[in-house]
Amino acid sequence: MNYFQKIKAGDVRGLLNFFTDDSVVYEPFSKSKCLVGKLEIEFFLKTVVMANEGMQYEIKIESEEHDEDKDKVVALVTFQKGDSIRGKFTFEIERLSELNESRIRTLRIEFINL
Repeated sequence: MNYFQKIKAGDVRGLLNFFTDDSVVYEPFSKSKCLVGKLEIEFFLKTVVMANEGMQYEIKIESEEHDEDKDKVVALVTFQKGDSIRGKFTFEIERLSELNESRIRTLRIEFINL
């Protein structure tokens, strides 16, 4: 997935371009329940890029669903940097027909036991 390639490359601007202006990210690290909009998401992505430096990971697509105007992709990612931890990333992707492109509308990140 391009999302994880951009993280590995340290490309915060490229990552941010994957999101709609009003995207929502649910992640387990913030005190708030979610991050809304590119401004809040940008700070999160900068932290993600820093935390992933030197990290190895394996990505397995668990499921994909396709509708007329949106897609849903669930990826299981095993991160390794010394210890291992597994994350479940659920992407809800909105298709932008006028641009023939798509953007992340919602991202849910959960960490699960190995």
